[in-house]
Amino acid sequence: MTAKTAPKVTLWEFFQQLGKTFMLPVALLSFCGIMLGIGSSLSSHDVITLIPVLGNPVLQAIFTWMSKIGSFAFSFLPVMFCIAIPLGLARENKGVAAFAGFVGYAVMNLAVNFWLTNKGILPTTDAAVLKANNIQSILGIQSIDTGILGAVIAGIIVWMLHERFHNIRLPDALAFFGGTRFVPIISSLVMGLVGLVIPLVWPIFAMGISGLGHMINSAGDFGPMLFGTGERLLLPFGLHHILVALIRFTDAGGTQEVCGQTVSGALTIFQAQLSCPTTHGFSESATRFLSQGKMPAFLGGLPGAALAMYHCARPENRHKIKGLLISGLIACVVGGTTEPLEFLFLFVAPVLYVIHALLTGLGFTVMSVLGVTIGNTDGNIIDFVVFGICMVCQPSGTWCQ
Repeated sequence: MTAKTAPKVTLWEFFQQLGKTFMLPVALLSFCGIMLGIGSSLSSHDVITLIPVLGNPVLQAIFTWMSKIGSFAFSFLPVMFCIAIPLGLARENKGVAAFAGFVGYAVMNLAVNFWLTNKGILPTTDAAVLKANNIQSILGIQSIDTGILGAVIAGIIVWMLHERFHNIRLPDALAFFGGTRFVPIISSLVMGLVGLVIPLVWPIFAMGISGLGHMINSAGDFGPMLFGTGERLLLPFGLHHILVALIRFTDAGGTQEVCGQTVSGALTIFQAQLSCPTTHGFSESATRFLSQGKMPAFLGGLPGAALAMYHCARPENRHKIKGLLISGLIACVVGGTTEPLEFLFLFVAPVLYVIHALLTGLGFTVMSVLGVTIGNTDGNIIDFVVFGICMVCQPSGTWCQ
């Protein structure tokens, strides 16, 4: 029995590649967030009262459908990450890696359920017991809610197994199970063992995440600045996705109870409140890490920087950079993608980029101090319209930005 050893990558290269794998589920999250935002806002009682024509049954059916479709990504967020990570990291047979990622994550949760059952904790429907042990239904399995971090760990382990065994050659009697077929098999075995360890070590991870969240949250209005500045500084290295995912989807971004469910992560809290019919307004402690903080830079600062670069260019060279600046401006304002503009001055004026990062972080703090509550992920004009302008005022008379 032999297996081909995968080419080695440095730790730096690995984290860069890992950050890029987050983009597939994050792109879907952004789209689903817009769908959920439009559907929820236009189907709310307050909007229908202000604009009666929206109460048309056909329109309401469409808006409700949009809300349902939009909630998909947030209901299956860990599953998407455990599939996307091996899919993105694998050099060959990406489909097999993705399939094994799902298998491994499901088996891990089954093993956790086995451990909890043997300890007498499960089965139970006692809400107090479930909450005390952080137990949720995951893929229909009662298991410890490891959130996005558990899915990331599962995805990385499965990727390592895939790279080690996807070319394995077994003895002739077992040849049918060799090659790519062996990857989900070994993944299920290994993740079954990992699932037995999760209940023992997860409290330590939970304490570490909570400690990071406490550090950021205890910084008050300075916390969003730390996050916003850190995200911009990590962006050139491709590591910003890791920080963003930590704040958006884990305890580091806060934990709240929404509609009777305990949810963790700034974006998860916002989306849960968005889809909860009894929620009036959004949590400032969650949205301060979301779209609103980016808007001063994305809708004001970077467009201003593009205009400055155009005017500072020599007159004979302006026509050469005009198209580049316009396309970068559209990508930033409409798509929330800032790299085309930021990378124009990152390498020629790195000190200016550091100043830009600090000002972006300051934008996060300013929006937090002003009590703005605009959620979602991109910080573009679409987020501003859908989650800012379209969010109607609550009975208190304050805008639910």
